[in-house]
Formats: sequence, C-alpha cells, structure tokens
Amino acid sequence: AFEIQNNCIYTVWAAANPGGGKELHQHQSWHINLTDAGSIWARTNCNFSADGTGNCESGDCDGVLNCASDSSPPVTLAEYSLNVSKNFDLFNLSLMNGFNIPMEFKGTSSMCTQVIKCAGDINGLCPNELRHPGGCNNPCTLFKNDQFCCNVDRRSCGATAYSKFFKNLCPNVYTYPMDDPASTLACPTGTGYKVVFCP
Repeated sequence: AFEIQNNCIYTVWAAANPGGGKELHQHQSWHINLTDAGSIWARTNCNFSADGTGNCESGDCDGVLNCASDSSPPVTLAEYSLNVSKNFDLFNLSLMNGFNIPMEFKGTSSMCTQVIKCAGDINGLCPNELRHPGGCNNPCTLFKNDQFCCNVDRRSCGATAYSKFFKNLCPNVYTYPMDDPASTLACPTGTGYKVVFCP
C-alpha cells in the first residue's frame, strides 16, 4: 500500500501510472494499492474541468486528471518495482525527466524504513538553458544527444556538469542513465511506502 501526501503549501495533483490521479490540498493524503511496477509524481498549476480534462504546467499526462500514461517533463519521479527478485521491492527517485518539486520516498514498515529524499533548491538554481516554467529539465530531454542520454554506448557514458548539478543538490537520486546503482533502495515485499511532496 502507498500513501501519497502533499506537504507543499500549494495544491498539487498527484499522479500514478498505473493508478490514476487525485487533487491534493496541503496536508491531504491519497491511499492507493499498487502492484508490479510504475511511477508516482506531482503535477503543478493544473486546471481541470468537471469531465476530468485539462492541463498542468508540469507533470501533465495527456491532459487528463486520471493518468494512464507517463508524465511530460520536467518532473521528479518516484519509481518502484514490487516483488522483483527474492521477494524484494526496488524503489528510487529519478531526475532523469528533470525536476518539478521536492520529494521523499520511504518504506514505512518496521522491517524497512529506508528513505530517499530530494529537497534541494533545484528550480531556484537551475541553469538558464534547462529552465522550464514548471521546473528544471534534464539535459537529455532538452538536447536529446548521446552525451546526456547514453543511448549508444552506455558504458562510456559518464557524469556531466549537468548531472553533477542535480547530484550535488540531491545526492541519492538518479541523475543520468548510468548513475550509481546505490541510488536504488530495496525493501522486503509487503513493505508499505509513503511518497511525500515537499518533505
């Protein structure tokens, strides 16, 4: 079971694929049962009509409240794979699609209390060329070249000044495709999880 909580001083529209979406005012939570693998993120400055269509400045998923697709960047992503090998879950925070809001992802069971947090002022310090109205883009999204996306030879693909910018502010998150495997945490299957926006 996942609890998704909004600690931001503003309203966010939580999103999960699979899982849908929900408007969350400050201090509100969304409890959702998820299986297999997927991602969770926050959408900002959204405007939805009564029929659930509309758009968001960041994190939009094809213009609907109930997401059934991945988000458009820039967006901070909480990613998980449940019951993968030897009854373990894997989870991480990724800035591979950029950053829109600070986030924390943690196990909440007594058997697993691991925490990943990304609370640096990435939007405030974002290099000008990566700036976006809703956040800070990952250079791969923007420049789409192998230096940042590591599409051709993953082994020779290394950290860049941009990935180091993200890593300095959020040391435990994925910043480019070959980033440190230590950025992925494992918990026993059956662990409960909490994702906090603006921890």
